[in-house]
Amino acid sequence: MEVKIISSETIKPSSPTPSHLRKYTLSLLDQKYTPIVVPAILFYERPQGVAPLDMDRLRTCLSQTLTAFYPLAGRAESRDVIICNDEGIPFVEAHVDCELSSVVKSLSSLGSDLRSFYPPRDGLLEGGIQFAIQMNVFSCGGFAFAWYCTHNVTDGTSTANFFRYWTALYAQRSEYAVQDLMDFNSVVTAFPPVPPRVPQEEKPGDNGIETRETRGTRKGGKEKIVSKAVAELKAKSVSEEVPYPSRFEAVSAFLWKSIVSSSTTEGKTMINMPVNLRPRVDPPLPLDSVVEKKAELHEFVARIRGSISKMKDFATEYQGEKREEAKDAHWKRFIKAVIECKGKDAYVISPWYKSSGFTDIDFGFGTPIRVVPMDDVVNHNQRNTIMLMEFVDSDGDGFEAWMFLEEECIKFLESNPEFLAFASPNF
Repeated sequence: MEVKIISSETIKPSSPTPSHLRKYTLSLLDQKYTPIVVPAILFYERPQGVAPLDMDRLRTCLSQTLTAFYPLAGRAESRDVIICNDEGIPFVEAHVDCELSSVVKSLSSLGSDLRSFYPPRDGLLEGGIQFAIQMNVFSCGGFAFAWYCTHNVTDGTSTANFFRYWTALYAQRSEYAVQDLMDFNSVVTAFPPVPPRVPQEEKPGDNGIETRETRGTRKGGKEKIVSKAVAELKAKSVSEEVPYPSRFEAVSAFLWKSIVSSSTTEGKTMINMPVNLRPRVDPPLPLDSVVEKKAELHEFVARIRGSISKMKDFATEYQGEKREEAKDAHWKRFIKAVIECKGKDAYVISPWYKSSGFTDIDFGFGTPIRVVPMDDVVNHNQRNTIMLMEFVDSDGDGFEAWMFLEEECIKFLESNPEFLAFASPNF
């Protein structure tokens, strides 16, 4: 398989950003998190009778989209500020000399070859670039659409909104008006930023952003949990405290319980989840749940449910008159939980719901046949992370769990009958 680069350029907004919007200060929520590079790739078949991708039109519509989503074409001045200077985003066009189906069937064995579908990572953190896109067209006419984004201005839902806007323009659908500017200030109003940071000595070019990445230190396993197994897990999760567990709660608790059972450490374990708190974006507020590792499945579910409820209450407090006190209290609780689990096992479960919009990104070819939330680089922030994605395919519906875990843990899970009773390795 050869991925040949046809062109590489920078796409800039079709219209300049108004002067009063040239400086975007991140919300308090976004300031709290070290930016990381988030990868994803969507695979599309080309239906019979549908014209091939029009790359010139894609570029034009992307330029119009960047006008509406103006901070994404800017550059990060620091962890707190984006300068909306319309410098644009990298856009790469590539051709793949094989059939789409052969790649989709062998995704798990691609390894570093998967990286060739992605644009260069250079400049995404050190240079303050917010987005980079690569369009890969296969010999059959299908294509793979891959991107990197920094997880500060854009989160899951806002990234999907950006792409849905772009694809709606390209496919000439009427969901959006070209001149509409997206409201990036509503979250800043709801969660006002802290005062500017006191300048600190930083390494040249790093913008105060930590960028450590590693390759091969952890294995990415992929497990499929189909609807029948999900229903059984929900039934096993019922308790007096949570009589009606959700699908996500049941599956998350099952994965959490299964993973910690592979560990030799004693005591407590911690889980951290992103929580959707705003209409356009979903900042990963630390939903910190701590539970004894020998707990039953329904106890894991109850702890997840309780933490989600607390976070909703906290979001209300965060926007009140005593938001500083609420902020300090929350972070003290979070730090206390982290200290309690120091030397223990802590995990992140990041949900990619169908409702987030990634499976709705349609260039006029239909929705993607596969969504892959990874490349061959494991960021240090992805340690012990599970990307939990809803799916619908020939097997029915359910969840796919993309797991970035120690190789010993993956091996344990894939040989554990209790785990395999509900999950099947999907390679």
